[in-house]
Amino acid sequence: MKKFLILSLSVLLILSLSACSTNNDELNEPEIPIDETPIENPDNGNTTEPEPEENYTKEVTLYFANNDYVETGNEEYDWLIEEKREINFEGTTLEEAVVRELMKGPVDTENMSTGFPSTVKLIDVKVDENKTCYVNFAQDGLYGGSMEESYIIAQVVNSLVGLDSVDRVQFLIDGKPAETLMGHISIEEPFESFE
Repeated sequence: MKKFLILSLSVLLILSLSACSTNNDELNEPEIPIDETPIENPDNGNTTEPEPEENYTKEVTLYFANNDYVETGNEEYDWLIEEKREINFEGTTLEEAVVRELMKGPVDTENMSTGFPSTVKLIDVKVDENKTCYVNFAQDGLYGGSMEESYIIAQVVNSLVGLDSVDRVQFLIDGKPAETLMGHISIEEPFESFE
């Protein structure tokens, strides 16, 4: 009887262990099957990263004629005065915006003025890979004395070479090289500065 009892207990123990292992397997399996189908984008995969907003304003240093020098011719005065200005160049290049601001004239009209007559027309401003900036004026309306011509060249050159993108300035008239702007100063070679 003892053998029967041991044998019965052994069978019961084996059955219990196998029942436990079956229950463990059932516990590890999820009750709901997982759907591994990828979820489609509601915009059919046409998502685009938002582009970073570009800043089209920059503070630049513009050069204008010193009214004290213009009125007196006194060499003790600087002939150019700096004016810091925040400019907007959306829809154009920074370089072209600088020249257009010079043409508008200074904010401080009591102490400064621009050498640009109102008749001057800017066609465009472009910079090549060598950092040469081409400033292209129309021949029509481009006339004046040597002082106006000096100020136009000095204002444009000194303002543009202050930008990181420009090392030298070449003037063009109607898209072509020319000898002078107004008949007084050679513009055949690019300027790196104009004093």
